[in-house]
Amino acid sequence: MIEILDSPPHVGAYRFTGQLTGEDYDACVADLETRLARFSRIAVVSDLSDMQGISLDAVGKDLRYAASKLGEFGRFARAALVTDKRWLVAATGFAAHLLPHTEVRTFAQEEHVLALAWAGELDPHAPSS
Repeated sequence: MIEILDSPPHVGAYRFTGQLTGEDYDACVADLETRLARFSRIAVVSDLSDMQGISLDAVGKDLRYAASKLGEFGRFARAALVTDKRWLVAATGFAAHLLPHTEVRTFAQEEHVLALAWAGELDPHAPSS
């Protein structure tokens, strides 16, 4: 399940719980695309603390969406991941090396407010890298 959280207009903030489905992923992408239509750069906060898994449909949609954005990754200027799961922290560190134009940080579950504040500091009108 996905919950779209209150956030500044240039920050997509999401809480994922239970099993992430293709429909959940579609809702997330629709929200991201609305923000990308308004701003040259956005930040994303993903709270995965209570996510239990992801469906194959959602994995496929994620891969297709990532491929469609290959030339635009610089528009995703900041990414904050909220989790206490060590394997996600490690995977995020690895992924950060693949996204040189995106500032990536992980935050503990109790630092959700800090993650949102950090993401909100982004200047959404600065040129993309």
